[in-house]
Amino acid sequence: MTPHDAVAVLLVLTCALALLIFLRFYRRRTGAEAEWVRKLAHIGTGGLSIALPWIFATSTPVFVLCGASVALLLAIRFVPFVHRRLTGVLDGVERESLGEICFPISVALLYQLSNGSKLLYAVPLLVLTLADTVAALTGTEYGKHSFAVGSERKSIEGSIGFFCAAFFSVHVILLVLTDAGRIESLLISLNIGILVMLLEAIAWRGLDNLIIPLSVFVLLRLYLNMSVTQLWDRFRVAAALVILVTAYGRRTTLQGSALLASVLVLYVSWSVGGWQWLLPPTLLLLTYALFFPGKITAADRTHTVYAVVSVASTGLVWLFLSIVRHEPKLFFPYTVAYAAHLAIVAWNVLHPRFVSSRGLMYLVSPLAWLLMFLPYVAFEKVSRDSLEQAGLGLLLVAIAFGFFFYVEPKQDGIYPASTDRWRRQAVIVMLATIAAWLV
Repeated sequence: MTPHDAVAVLLVLTCALALLIFLRFYRRRTGAEAEWVRKLAHIGTGGLSIALPWIFATSTPVFVLCGASVALLLAIRFVPFVHRRLTGVLDGVERESLGEICFPISVALLYQLSNGSKLLYAVPLLVLTLADTVAALTGTEYGKHSFAVGSERKSIEGSIGFFCAAFFSVHVILLVLTDAGRIESLLISLNIGILVMLLEAIAWRGLDNLIIPLSVFVLLRLYLNMSVTQLWDRFRVAAALVILVTAYGRRTTLQGSALLASVLVLYVSWSVGGWQWLLPPTLLLLTYALFFPGKITAADRTHTVYAVVSVASTGLVWLFLSIVRHEPKLFFPYTVAYAAHLAIVAWNVLHPRFVSSRGLMYLVSPLAWLLMFLPYVAFEKVSRDSLEQAGLGLLLVAIAFGFFFYVEPKQDGIYPASTDRWRRQAVIVMLATIAAWLV
């Protein structure tokens, strides 16, 4: 690091520190709301961060700057002397957040990953700086339709505000500063806007400060190399999945954030694997609630993002392995994963009213297996191998279901929808799919 870089690092840190001191004074003098002051700090530090490629030519001073920023932020939290003088800006809101720690980490990662491309570095940070601010302020001021994300609450109005700000942040830059065509710029902006809106809606505790910029970076890098047809396909599928899951949401036991997470799982399954790999998770989403005895009410929607992550994690592992290793045969353990999860989840929503009905329990696994493996055999053109694999799939689904049934702890005769329960369910199903792969 050169003396020029050292001086520049000190100047940037001084500007950031001066911004915090000014905003603390501003809040105390005017009585401004904590969320408003926090977002002013977000915009100010975002603007400083976007300028870094024009200030530094190498990554070393950027890493030093980000490391010093993390140290300062930790000192504000845990060192009483610093806390007393700088508190009330970043920590003024009631919710617990890691956002201020994630932000400099995102800056360092983006600077390294962009490899000198100012576009790939600046656009993700611009989306984070503007869209996240617009979402928070819109949700605070106009949010009427809220949904739970962990221990926090977000609003549909805030998510719409995020989409609009993200769309224009990408679209204007692509039109003005790149050679991308008008249609390409429009479709790239729409695609990125939808996907990062969904990601922001399900992120909690400030993790969106890490997830959003890295996601925009990956998507922008992919989409800039796609044709209009490819971009249009991705947009129409993403829009169709949002409409489908939103319209069907009231017939499920998923909370609002879990529904949005489901859209992301379905989109990733399609965009990475294709239509064949989209069918199993879609079938699970559309059919598991059919096992629910009676009408699903708002009180029954207790399944969170953790449930979606648990159910989708095993399948996504096999999906990505199939792409990395160029093994389409991994569609078999992928199908076993969703069949086993369907059996377990179906019994969970069914059995509280039929606890003593062992005969009904024995029917759940075959029904779940049938729903998943009829399409599987059809995709494999009803070959001898596909029929043998289907038979093996029935055995593995029954074993996974039986193991869960006998080892999972119950409370008042039911399986609690806790994080630990979803973690154990994911492990059981993963073991079953590893057996499918080995056999």
